[in-house]
Amino acid sequence: MNAQQEVFDTLKEFKQVLLAEREALIKNDSTKVVELVEKKQLFLEKLPELNPAGLKKEDLTGLAEEIKQLQQTNLLLTQQALQYQETVMEAITKGVKNSSTTYSKKGNYTAADQASLIDQSL
Repeated sequence: MNAQQEVFDTLKEFKQVLLAEREALIKNDSTKVVELVEKKQLFLEKLPELNPAGLKKEDLTGLAEEIKQLQQTNLLLTQQALQYQETVMEAITKGVKNSSTTYSKKGNYTAADQASLIDQSL
């Protein structure tokens, strides 16, 4: 395999990993995401070693732009997932911290500590 074909094949493989990562992020498949991030690490070691000598800039521009867009999309999906998790954790901790009032078995109106997943303070 010549060096030019190796560059294209490596970039296409990297693109496929990014596409798979996007799908895993959309499906919230954390196990698959971890696996794909490890694969991306391997590419980060491999990419600087590629020799694009003999290739025209125009030959690589399209593929490089697709890779850049996929990476940005994956970053946004990751940030969105983290923000969602933080919101859920905040709602859970608010529910745990707030004590609600309820009727006791004797019919008195008393405070009771209980966890609630739904923020009822609207």
